[in-house]
Amino acid sequence: MSLLKGAKIAVRECMNVKPNEKVLIITDKKMDKSIPLALYRESLEITDNVDIKIIKTPKHDGEEPNKKIANLMKKYDVIFIPTSKSLTHTKAVRNASKKTRIASMPNITKFSLETGAMTADYNKVNRLCKIMLRHVKKAKNIRITSRNGTDLELEVGKYRWFEDNGIYHNPGVGNLPAGEVFTAPNEGKANGILIIDKYGEYGDNIKITIEDGYAVEIHGSEKLEKEINKLGKKARNIAELGIGTNPKAKVIGNVLEDEKVYGTVHIALGNNKFAGGRVNIPFHVDGIILKPTLQVGRNTLIKNGKWLIKK
Repeated sequence: MSLLKGAKIAVRECMNVKPNEKVLIITDKKMDKSIPLALYRESLEITDNVDIKIIKTPKHDGEEPNKKIANLMKKYDVIFIPTSKSLTHTKAVRNASKKTRIASMPNITKFSLETGAMTADYNKVNRLCKIMLRHVKKAKNIRITSRNGTDLELEVGKYRWFEDNGIYHNPGVGNLPAGEVFTAPNEGKANGILIIDKYGEYGDNIKITIEDGYAVEIHGSEKLEKEINKLGKKARNIAELGIGTNPKAKVIGNVLEDEKVYGTVHIALGNNKFAGGRVNIPFHVDGIILKPTLQVGRNTLIKNGKWLIKK
């Protein structure tokens, strides 16, 4: 199957690349070369000003690129970042996004571009984001439960809600594939048990005990424990609550795709600077809860993975 279907949607519909614009594609040697190449070829159909830069492979999500790349990013109109680790929550991306449209595509797979979340109707994704946003934007208390054992309560409202709808026609940064509504919970105000059904490279069915906004115990993933212990307490911060809104996304064990699945929610640990939070650390990892029940105040918006609000 051709990657050009997803690449065409990314270039034309999501980023709205124009003939007079400069496009930069940042990748690394761990990424499948066919993915940045598909974005390159599709961009060349619109503009002659397209460059690819291969950076040193990041060791972890949130690792800053070198200064040369950070400065280079400010010189382009549109940037695609299909890298093996996420640059989304870096200072370099935040600075460049003030004047540049940036699509962060960490560890994106061929599946996403061929038949998965990148092939969605992004007008529909945008509509679903707006519907969910209307129901959560004034929320103060949220409870997430699941049949697998999750029972987590969070306070929200200190930080704004964002809609990652895939329509990035103005300066800023978003994920591609897209499809979520998200916020940073209030620091220190999350308590309960979180069972992560899918945690990408860290595994499945991971139990996390959360007290006063921090993951105090982790069971089921030695790799996650080891990485968090190395980084310290800030990596234990409950950094994000997200709600998937992409009907084409499928659970494939890839966080970028999994977290967008319609009817799921996800919780991230680590950096919450993206929402204006106080925790700035080179670590941000999302874990997906399948078939959750999501309650906002007294209202149940999702029950066992099914949206109850009108679409």
